Amino acid sequence: MSDSTVNIVFKPTLKQDSLFEAFDDSLTTECLYGGSAGGGKSYALCALLILKSLQYPSIRIGLARNELTTLKKTTIISFFEVAQNWGLKINEHFTYNSTAGIIKFFNESEIILLELSYKPSDPNYTRLGGHLLTFGVIDEVGEVDEQGFQIFKTRLGRWKNDEFNVKPICVMTCNPIKNWLYKEYYKPSVDGCLKEYQKFIQALPTDNPYISKSYIENLAKLPFADRERLLFGNWDYSDDPNSLINYEDILNIWHGVPTPKEHSKKYITADIAFTSDKMVIILWDELTMENIIVNPEGNIEDIITQLAIANNVPQYNIAFDSDGVGKFLEKRLQRAKPIVNNARALNDENFKNLKTQLYFKLAQKINDNQIKSRVDYYKNDVIEELQAVKHKPSSVVGKLEIIDKGEMKKLIGRSPDFSDAMAYRMLFEYTPSSSNKFRFV
Repeated sequence: MSDSTVNIVFKPTLKQDSLFEAFDDSLTTECLYGGSAGGGKSYALCALLILKSLQYPSIRIGLARNELTTLKKTTIISFFEVAQNWGLKINEHFTYNSTAGIIKFFNESEIILLELSYKPSDPNYTRLGGHLLTFGVIDEVGEVDEQGFQIFKTRLGRWKNDEFNVKPICVMTCNPIKNWLYKEYYKPSVDGCLKEYQKFIQALPTDNPYISKSYIENLAKLPFADRERLLFGNWDYSDDPNSLINYEDILNIWHGVPTPKEHSKKYITADIAFTSDKMVIILWDELTMENIIVNPEGNIEDIITQLAIANNVPQYNIAFDSDGVGKFLEKRLQRAKPIVNNARALNDENFKNLKTQLYFKLAQKINDNQIKSRVDYYKNDVIEELQAVKHKPSSVVGKLEIIDKGEMKKLIGRSPDFSDAMAYRMLFEYTPSSSNKFRFV
């Protein structure tokens, strides 16, 4: 490949220019750019990749997204558009090996495509271990699990950084999303307490002079929550007035966790499944989650029994979903409490069924800052599922009802197995009264 000369004319927006300034300053090693649609995220990212690849011979840049297939269908398409606009030609200025996932420039610089999705077969992301990267870029980092982000950062600063005086910076793009990004970047940015090595650059459609008027008009036609998020960059948008649980209260599950007490009561709840849904088992210390076990191998009765013995959980403090495949446990765990989701609500309260009643009680406990967790694995899954818990609106006075599992699957793309297992803990917030009915405790 010849050492071809190109004449690039790049007129960045003010916000894009801020991104390049962050790349070159002395402190920033984490830069989050975006926070809406149409703010020039893709162009800025691709411009950074190309310009730095041309500026520093033989560096290695990690370009990542949650799913590799999505990266190739979106980010790489934008990369080729920017390259073409700047007069860069494939096989003259760079090559692209789709199978290996490598873009290689004529000066030996490389862009290596990486996937950051969580895989149960590789929970520690060992697949990233062999990569020696100069710096990294993550497109739509809001899709990525926080652990994947943290491990990706450990691969940066390992290739010719001292030679070219390049920081091990991680540049990220995003749309507003209420997950770890909100807590780690957006909220600290608003409160003026970002760490000195972090920077958040919010770029709105109005910050992009090159965007078409019709694009903004289309954003303005979106439903309320999407319009707030993608057009106005509102991170504190309300997804749905029918949501049962406040987002800030969900985040507080992992904060202010009480110290374990010597004689506290322990519980086990389980959402049983032998299909594509997850089997989730939660060990509780009072109202605090101590352990979450997903899809354990072996006999489920033995697993629950061994967990109970190891943690001094009496069998009457075990509850499980007895619908479907969970029904077989009733004869094997005779003192445990089987839960029939569609059973009548306890104490004749005004809920469509028992499952709705337990979810409403879970929402109350979370909003009252009583549900806690000592573990943060599967945190993003728990957050996503709890945000999807909504009640059905009704124009007449009737029994309270939540959206069914099918609707929740449409919202989050999977079964809400974690939140179901959490809701089952609420059964123990009822005790028999003297009339043998149930009441809140």
